[in-house]
Amino acid sequence: MKTYTDPVANGYIMEAKACAKIEKDLLRLADKYAKAVKREEEARKQQLEQAMQYRSFSEIQNDYGWDIITEKQYELYVKIFEEGEEAIKNHPKTVNEIAHSIICTMCGSVSRDRMQWEFEALSPEEQEAERKRAEESNKKWKAYIAELKKKRSVIEHTI
Repeated sequence: MKTYTDPVANGYIMEAKACAKIEKDLLRLADKYAKAVKREEEARKQQLEQAMQYRSFSEIQNDYGWDIITEKQYELYVKIFEEGEEAIKNHPKTVNEIAHSIICTMCGSVSRDRMQWEFEALSPEEQEAERKRAEESNKKWKAYIAELKKKRSVIEHTI
């Protein structure tokens, strides 16, 4: 890594390092919430399997009447029994899913800030070279996307 004598560039590097540190913590938190979301999905699948053990609505009512299942389970099982798998798949977002989404958005923002600070720390010549590299990369990406679209249209017309 270069040693910068320019105090302004050094400030930019310090900002970039701070962003990298925050980004690392946010990624750790995002991973934590992703695991919680996965556990919730597994719990919903298990609830679906438990609800599918009932052959009729009256069996669900009977178990609820004998306090074998809770009121919350009863309501969920009835919903699953009436709607099927869609009741589990199309559930309202949970707090953990929303938290994961928010943290991922924050992480993206901090990552963009970090890249901007790193870019600002470059010399004017290095910035110009980076702009050219990014422009070339963008052109290649657009050409690749156009090629994929062309292949897709050929496949669609042959079907």
